[in-house]
Amino acid sequence: MKTIELKNGLKLEMDENTMDNMELVDTLAEAADDDPLAVSRMVKLVLGTKGRKKLYDSLRTEDGRVPVAAVSDAIKEIFEAFGEKGKN
Repeated sequence: MKTIELKNGLKLEMDENTMDNMELVDTLAEAADDDPLAVSRMVKLVLGTKGRKKLYDSLRTEDGRVPVAAVSDAIKEIFEAFGEKGKN
């Protein structure tokens, strides 16, 4: 397991093999092709359902929204934390 702490203080326990997933690569390709729904699938593939809720709750604004830009930034942080594995 790998512990990742995001800039907002959220700590996530993640499997070391999270990035070794062809479905994740496919979803990244869809996101690169401007599929707006790919970000949601990507978050679920990387964090799972419970982890996604935990992330969303940590980013939720006072009016209850979860800003897309904040989620995108958090996913970038997660990929960076995985280093070379996250780039492949």
